[in-house]
Amino acid sequence: MARRLTAAVVASGAVPLLLGLGVQALSTYLFLVVAGREIGPADFSALSGLYLLLTGTATGLFAPLEQEVTRRRGLERAIGTWDGTLHRRAIAMGLAASGLAAAVLLCAFPATLRILGDQPSLLVALLVALPGYACWFATRGELAGSRRVVRYGLQLALDGLLRLAGAAVFVAVDAGTAAYGAAFALSPWLTLLLTWPRLPMPRGATVRPGPRLGGHFALLVLSALTAQLLINAGPLVVNLLATGAERAVAGLYLAALVVIRVPVFLFTAVQPNFLRALAEHAGRGDRPAYLRLLVRLLSGLTVLIATATVAATLLAPPVVSWLFHFDERLSRPTYMLLTVAVGLFLVATVLAQALLALGRHGRVTLGWSGGLVGLVAGTLWPGSAVDRATNGLLVGALVATVGLALILNRELAQWARLGHAVALVEVRRT
Repeated sequence: MARRLTAAVVASGAVPLLLGLGVQALSTYLFLVVAGREIGPADFSALSGLYLLLTGTATGLFAPLEQEVTRRRGLERAIGTWDGTLHRRAIAMGLAASGLAAAVLLCAFPATLRILGDQPSLLVALLVALPGYACWFATRGELAGSRRVVRYGLQLALDGLLRLAGAAVFVAVDAGTAAYGAAFALSPWLTLLLTWPRLPMPRGATVRPGPRLGGHFALLVLSALTAQLLINAGPLVVNLLATGAERAVAGLYLAALVVIRVPVFLFTAVQPNFLRALAEHAGRGDRPAYLRLLVRLLSGLTVLIATATVAATLLAPPVVSWLFHFDERLSRPTYMLLTVAVGLFLVATVLAQALLALGRHGRVTLGWSGGLVGLVAGTLWPGSAVDRATNGLLVGALVATVGLALILNRELAQWARLGHAVALVEVRRT
């Protein structure tokens, strides 16, 4: 099984992405550890609100741009066409989406500011960062779809290293929470400035403008926002439900998730080429190759989830306490349930990518919406703020996984009956 995980990573062409992501993940963890030690649990809770709002909103709104650009470039490679306006249109749509997100955040000003620990400087950092990540994710989709994985990995690494370099300066000058928020605001802009790519048309390709991004983008945004709300809701739920005496628990909960979500970062390295490869197989109507790649990755994930659950249950409580210098600890059963929930979320993400490669955007939205219903149901179970947040993540991830698995099984059965017709329908749409 371990060989299958290694084979999936190598076959997907993810090694440069994994290296870049490893640097980004490590530097991000170090940044958060330094921030937690320097500013303390209460202010770290406010910074955690910025971190989760930024990653949730940016990933929810702009990862769909990356996914759709990647998918379309993969399909174009399969049928020999090229849309030269795709990158520009994706950036324009991302900037429009970031403006809408900023308006929503400002309209929800009292709640938004409470999540940010009542610190206006963190709200400014959030509003500055969003359009930068809009451009960055659109560019990542172009790089992944065009198989320019080295530059993709370089962008990932720089994003984390720039923040970490800022943290080193902040420690030297004894800066406050606002400075750490500014690092999140500026890193995407500086990364783009240092790595903006040239994007020539592939040789032998036929110029063919693609369809508008609007319809697919809207469905992808709904799916991504729902998925990000599911995986990031825990600390937000704790922030909203905790009493004044429990305020620092949100920072502790985020610290736990920082450690537990390592597998999510690892999958991020595989995802771009995984989606592109599946889209190419679907575009050619090659069902056996599509299934081989999907099964290989799911098999590797099974090993990864089982290993991570055991390791997190045994080691995460002392590791989190040592890394962040927090006196309080979450219980081992909480770590176990959180790890299982994150593992289920990863499986659901793989199933969603498989459906996207088939052009089934609406069905992905349906599957993640079921997960959101499960999240709400789980948080209604009585208990402490930590228990309710954990139950919501676990139930939501389980419902999403089962729902997406049933939908994908139906689509694969239809593909088996219709043969190349599934691919041909997608080609005609494009």
